[in-house]
Amino acid sequence: MTKPCLFLSAWLIAALAPANLARSKDRPNIVFIFIDDMGFADPGCFGNPVVKTPRIDQLATEGIKLTNFYVNSPICSPSRVAVTTGQYPARWKIYSYLNSRAGNASRGMNNYLSIEAPTTARKLHAAGYATAHFGKWHMGGGRDVDDAPLPTEYGFDESRVAFEGLGDRILTNPKNSSLKLGHGKITFCQRWEKTERYTDLAINFIKRNRGRPFYVRLFPNDVHDPHVPKPDSWKKWEGITDNPYEQRFFAVLEALDVQIGRVIDTIDDLGLSERTLIVFTSDNGPTDWPKYYRNGGYPPGFTGPFFGRKWSLFEGGIHVPFIARWKGTIPAGVTDNSSLMSGIDLSPTFCAIAGVAAPGLDGVDRSSVLLGIPSEYPKAVFWQYGAPHAVLKPGKLEYQSPSFAVRHGEWKLLANPDGSDARLFHLTEDPGEKINLLSAHPERARQLQAKIEGWAAGAGLAFDGRAPLSPPRPRAPVSINGQIVGFTNQGVTPAPGNGWKFDGKSSLALDRSLSPDVAGKKWIRIVGAFEAESDNGVLAAQGGNRTGYTLYLQKGKLVFAQRAEGRRTEVSSPPLSPGAHTFDAFRHPDGGLTLKLDGREVGRAKGTGPFPSNPGDSMEIGADLIQPVGDYQSPNSFRGVIRDLKITYQK
Repeated sequence: MTKPCLFLSAWLIAALAPANLARSKDRPNIVFIFIDDMGFADPGCFGNPVVKTPRIDQLATEGIKLTNFYVNSPICSPSRVAVTTGQYPARWKIYSYLNSRAGNASRGMNNYLSIEAPTTARKLHAAGYATAHFGKWHMGGGRDVDDAPLPTEYGFDESRVAFEGLGDRILTNPKNSSLKLGHGKITFCQRWEKTERYTDLAINFIKRNRGRPFYVRLFPNDVHDPHVPKPDSWKKWEGITDNPYEQRFFAVLEALDVQIGRVIDTIDDLGLSERTLIVFTSDNGPTDWPKYYRNGGYPPGFTGPFFGRKWSLFEGGIHVPFIARWKGTIPAGVTDNSSLMSGIDLSPTFCAIAGVAAPGLDGVDRSSVLLGIPSEYPKAVFWQYGAPHAVLKPGKLEYQSPSFAVRHGEWKLLANPDGSDARLFHLTEDPGEKINLLSAHPERARQLQAKIEGWAAGAGLAFDGRAPLSPPRPRAPVSINGQIVGFTNQGVTPAPGNGWKFDGKSSLALDRSLSPDVAGKKWIRIVGAFEAESDNGVLAAQGGNRTGYTLYLQKGKLVFAQRAEGRRTEVSSPPLSPGAHTFDAFRHPDGGLTLKLDGREVGRAKGTGPFPSNPGDSMEIGADLIQPVGDYQSPNSFRGVIRDLKITYQK
């Protein structure tokens, strides 16, 4: 950055002070573009190695790029709450994506953002701004939630949302449950037309309000998966990549760039470029469903130098691209690699630029950074994502992070509430989070741990700031409800064919707090394959001698047993033949048991009623480590190979 830019920006900061703006009739317009699931390096100007994004890049050429911008959650709903309110989403009990009423209740979440929450739109509307929101909402409404406030109740004059919201909305599925909720006019389009429809609405709004200050949010559903581009548009990418997911993602990203260009052209053609701040960023990192990794595949989207993806508190899940353009005010072609900024800072920053007071927020005014003057962030930034408030996890086990994180200056600490899985990184020297400095800088780690405890207490979250910090332990991936869950690996080694080798002493264990909740009328199913080297041993178990279930070998037979209030019920197979076998063990909601061996039912028991409480012990694979569920002595370790293990249960 050149000195003339610094002098110019200092003058502009004085001119844009709230007191001066409050006297001005020419408050700047604000266009806020919030992309869905865009990785740090998805725009060309942030390093996309394949797709050109000339219109997004134009914003950077004519404005400023911040390479240290964070969102406040690695998932949609809380990230949107943060940029809407200027406050940490945990304050409003929104920790993960908003789902059905039951799904929200199971994670201790509200069904929608409280109408009492402060919003940028309400503040700007009171100051005379025309306000609108077009695109994904996901802060309340949808599925079976029909009583969420409409966007207009948060300060927007106009809105058009998707199925995860109420009010006027655009749907792509004629069978979507949103149809039954009322509260607004519903129109339909094809998935690939949706971003264009929202862009049309934003452009129309800008044209109609060109003579007064306006605040418009364009929140496309792109580039969230599934990626459904215009028919055949993905074929041009067949020669670039043989990954079909990437082909469609590239086509969607390219089409999105065109729509961003239409907004830029509208503002420029109307002569509003010197009166309009455009901000462009993303709600979290790129997708990471387990399906993308099958058969040696990988997910679409780029995180550049950063580790982790969506649903992770590692950098790739929360560190996103950021561009701001305001011709004649923001210096052109500047890249700020030092100034930290996050989603909660947008509300106070927008309000400061508009000359509107915004007291009582977690975020801070960073308008000077947007105007071209780098500065240190004045305090720490915090995150929480994971148990017990979130269930979605990255499909790659290595990307699954601890549930709390803090960044203060150049340092970042991640840890679970009990101090486990702790990682300490110096991000300036190690942006890819490769070197855990926990043992080298224990005092630094403890200081950051104490900061998390203080923040968590204020946000209503449980975190033990005095717990010993311990480094990560080896983990093994197990599929539970389609999510890859990391079990603590106690000596188990990989085996060919998606398997694990147990030596009669080793096992996999999942902490009780993370194990399936099967209390009440809930079913659970365990499927997989095994090849035993002995006649006895536990394949899987959860619980103890009062409540729990277990699948084990006993004298060469496969046994599926349960205990409810200490009463044991079991079914067993005929004697096993040598070699590999498949199994399917199902506990019914009424407590009945069904066992299948090699695709054939071999045992069934009548129901004894639902579990009165969740099993008290942890879940183990290859042993039953504490109190035995079955007719054996703990740990009753298994010797052999278990393959393709999948656990599903009713939530």
